[in-house]
Amino acid sequence: MTTPPPPSAATVAAAADVAARWMDFRRERLGVPGVQFAVRLGGQLVHSSAHGWADVEHGVALTTEHVFRVASHSKTFTATAVLALADAGRLRPDDAVAQHVPWVGTADAELGRATLRELLGHAAGVTRDGVDGDFWQLEGEFLDTDGLRGAVARGGSLVPRSSRFKYSNIGYSLLGLVVEAVTGTSYGEHLATITAPLGLCRTTSDLPAAGDLATGYSAAATGPRRPLRHPVTSAMAAATGFCSTAEDLTAWFSSHVPGRPGPLSEHSRRLAQRTEWTNDDDTTYGLGFIGQPCGQRRLVGHSGGFPGHITKSVVDPADSLAVTVLTNCIDGPASEFALGAVKLVDLLARHWSDVPAPADPEPFVERWADLWGVVDVVRAGNRLLVLSTDATDPAAHPKVLEVVDEHTVRVVEDSGFGDFAETWTRGRHADGTPTLRGSSGVTMVPLDRLAP
Repeated sequence: MTTPPPPSAATVAAAADVAARWMDFRRERLGVPGVQFAVRLGGQLVHSSAHGWADVEHGVALTTEHVFRVASHSKTFTATAVLALADAGRLRPDDAVAQHVPWVGTADAELGRATLRELLGHAAGVTRDGVDGDFWQLEGEFLDTDGLRGAVARGGSLVPRSSRFKYSNIGYSLLGLVVEAVTGTSYGEHLATITAPLGLCRTTSDLPAAGDLATGYSAAATGPRRPLRHPVTSAMAAATGFCSTAEDLTAWFSSHVPGRPGPLSEHSRRLAQRTEWTNDDDTTYGLGFIGQPCGQRRLVGHSGGFPGHITKSVVDPADSLAVTVLTNCIDGPASEFALGAVKLVDLLARHWSDVPAPADPEPFVERWADLWGVVDVVRAGNRLLVLSTDATDPAAHPKVLEVVDEHTVRVVEDSGFGDFAETWTRGRHADGTPTLRGSSGVTMVPLDRLAP
């Protein structure tokens, strides 16, 4: 299978616009309060949008400047800080954690022998969140340093080091203490020296946020959504405390693309992103970066789950394509949306045509609806694609249309169960409502004109 050529800026921008409309439709259908979405190509921002509400109760519309709790995205910042200190010769990835934070070895001798690299790759066999993790449902506070000591002392090491992948927020919290011990400053102060040169003006390692926080909401499955408070994460900031925006996060992940200006050496970028562990769901983990396949792409990035916010960022280092989706509810489909956006980029790139059409394709471009559902007719240059608006994967099973004349298009590609080689015709009802007689000869109208 040949590797597709890198997408153009025009293709990416068009695909991002299509993705934003699809996300907003799905957002409403799923009752998600708000979605923030950004895309960069080659480090340049090609799309940034916000949909829905930052605060439902007070009618505050979400903007691209609202800040989200991005949770485990924090691990990419912590890993970068540790590897940058290694680049500077101030520590070594194979240092034992107790070499920098001696009390860890006293509280748990085996964990004290864990290397920084083992902690970075979730290979230290350490407890995920300790025996009392109710701070995750906002009952009690996130752990401070004394709380970390207690969690480690009550049973930090659970499986042999480097025997398996075992995700751990406690492990990354300890890495935050290592950063403090090596630099002689607070974790937050040191991380600011990394983020500031990149222009990440709305990114902080914990509260206070550098902007208005989007209100987070509970899951729909537990009853009516309710607003949730924003807690300080204290000594767990290195694992889960970061606050940011979609624009900032796409800039952050773009700075980890090979050859681009960023905080790490080329060697450390490779070390962070290469596979340390492969998991049953086809995801991989490096040192602070999740890897996953998406079509022919290998994406790296991270997800985040915080009380009220679910978030996802991915970057394809080969094409320098970065996508971030932030949602402000605890069951937000951030991963679905981010991967769907990448798939739409590839779909439009595959079908894009700059060959002039016999007539203007634009009059066919619409969100059309009939009794059976809703579809989007979108442009891929001078070619048209028909996408299922309510699909979890909007790029799956598209129809491809070619313009015949100003009133007619022909189906030139579909699954075989549709209407290949048949024509769709554009017209109007007597009241002026636009129509498109499409699949199976059924007449569609714009969604906002569909009779209830």
